[in-house]
Amino acid sequence: MAPKFKKAKLKSALLKLQDNHHKRQLATVSRERKEATLAAKVKKAEQQQQGIKNPSAAQKAQRKAMSRLPPPPYYGYDTILLVGEANFSFAKSLALEILNRGDTITATTLDTFTSMMEKYQDAQENVKELEDAGATVLFEVDATKLSKIKSFKGKRFSKIVFNFPHAGAGIKDQDRNVVSNQKLMRAFFESAAPFLTDTDLGDKKPGEIHVTVKTGIPYDLWNIKRLATGTEMLGVKTSFPFKPEQYPGYEHRRTIGFKEGVSQGENVEILNKNPKTFVFVKTSAKEAAMAKESETANLKKRKRAGEDVSDDDD
Repeated sequence: MAPKFKKAKLKSALLKLQDNHHKRQLATVSRERKEATLAAKVKKAEQQQQGIKNPSAAQKAQRKAMSRLPPPPYYGYDTILLVGEANFSFAKSLALEILNRGDTITATTLDTFTSMMEKYQDAQENVKELEDAGATVLFEVDATKLSKIKSFKGKRFSKIVFNFPHAGAGIKDQDRNVVSNQKLMRAFFESAAPFLTDTDLGDKKPGEIHVTVKTGIPYDLWNIKRLATGTEMLGVKTSFPFKPEQYPGYEHRRTIGFKEGVSQGENVEILNKNPKTFVFVKTSAKEAAMAKESETANLKKRKRAGEDVSDDDD
């Protein structure tokens, strides 16, 4: 065999050995990463299980408080659109604590990603956990112009939720401030109504718009019910107290952001404002009848649970 041929053959064999060695190294690294990821998941599951077995005093108190409340009005079969999210803690609670799934949730905010990061320090982690749970998170979504969102074309939602809406205009004059928020809500209702599920269009259940606001002045002056019915597309189905303790991990945030020394955490800013959720539905005869039947059953259930429902007709 010629020396040059032998040399080329040896070189080829050496390169093959090196290539095989490199592949084995990559496979080892990949396996180690997978094992580390699996170990981390197992450890997290064990910690969560340990927390269930040995709950803290705070966890025990929260569970006791929740056991006395009716369950939140959101279910696994719902398709949910959340607008005006701030730090996405409500959306995260809904996905991880209430529904145990995120694939039916679309959570949106008017903020850009950068603006959200600047205003709410906890938002990025909440968004990550939401997306890991399968939820869709969208930025720069104007709740008053939902038809402009291309991904919403042809979609309908069984629940459209706007918690603690506020124009955030910074207007100190109360009358002008009220007017700015009324314009926001009227435009939102007109924008959202066409995206509700509709039994006349073949959907199984009529959709609902949920709006949660603080009570008292100036919020009572907004006349939320009148703004919704004034669109001639929506009717009032019911209203009920909003209890933040029903949503573990939820923390209210102002539209302008969370400012140390000014803002208050742990929902302090809303607890003394007796917030209320108003529920609106489309006003077709068929849906109105279904809404009335559902509300009657819901009132009976809440009365049996010992809840005060005397403010539902105000």
